[in-house]
Amino acid sequence: MDQLRYDGQNPTEALLYFKLHRTHLRALRRILVAPEGATVMDINGKGMFLSGLTWGCEALEVLLKLAGASYDPATLHDEPKGPVKNRAYQVVKSDPWGHDRVM
Repeated sequence: MDQLRYDGQNPTEALLYFKLHRTHLRALRRILVAPEGATVMDINGKGMFLSGLTWGCEALEVLLKLAGASYDPATLHDEPKGPVKNRAYQVVKSDPWGHDRVM
């Protein structure tokens, strides 16, 4: 199956897309934020790309909270300095065993 993608530019719709399609991913492990948008990765390496959710977008913080990622709110919207323009946030929220298999 191909990577899940939201290619629109509306942050509210991107969050709704994440909520609706979250069940297609297993346990979340990290969120990669780039200038183009955010990619949510699960334990198996499957991803969901959300266009437009990047630094300066208030919905990025909502996405990180929904996913259970660890981040510093004071520096969240600061663009990375240096040649690498991506930043990774680890998902630290633990879910009970088998939570992704229960419908």
